[in-house]
Amino acid sequence: MSDPLWMRLWRTLQQDGCGGLWLKSLDASGYRRLYLLRRPLVEPIRDCPTTLPVEVDWLTPEGVHDYLGFRPEATGHDVTRQLQQGDRCLLARHEGRIVGAMWGSSARTNTRSLLGHDLPLAAGEAYQFDAYTSPEVRGMGIAPALSVAWLRHLRDEGCTAAIRMTFPWNGAALRSHAKAGYRVAAVVRSLRLGNRRYLFPIRKFAP
Repeated sequence: MSDPLWMRLWRTLQQDGCGGLWLKSLDASGYRRLYLLRRPLVEPIRDCPTTLPVEVDWLTPEGVHDYLGFRPEATGHDVTRQLQQGDRCLLARHEGRIVGAMWGSSARTNTRSLLGHDLPLAAGEAYQFDAYTSPEVRGMGIAPALSVAWLRHLRDEGCTAAIRMTFPWNGAALRSHAKAGYRVAAVVRSLRLGNRRYLFPIRKFAP
């Protein structure tokens, strides 16, 4: 049974403040606002050490079963399809157990579920998405470390920048991405009318 509405509102107010509560209320009504973060790869990519020892490796088709144990809300079909489409997932393991994961692609943005549209990638850009850390090990630097490993891999492949999307009220994600060198580059807004979502012109910030 889900919590009462007043309890969910109070929890949101405590976690995200009045601004976060207002934006989440707008989101529930159909208006969505996200930050587009960008990370130029010509800048130095500094280490982001973790306070929990982890090993980083790539998700393979043979490892999908383990991944589903880490993300039980996912389905094997969807994860396998993403890998077949060229998406890649970098994993963080502690004592062999997956405790963090981050997806990425240098071919597409995969923003349809957020915005109703896939944003185009500029030449040399790659997209990072769906970062998740097990709740019991959050705050130990795992997400920034995965970002850094991803960014270095993309740089070695010849990419010049990486982008990602984050909700403005997700302060923990914004702080994590900032540690890896991401900065807010634009605001992306959309509006849901019926079964369709319409994208507003993207408002870019000065570099």
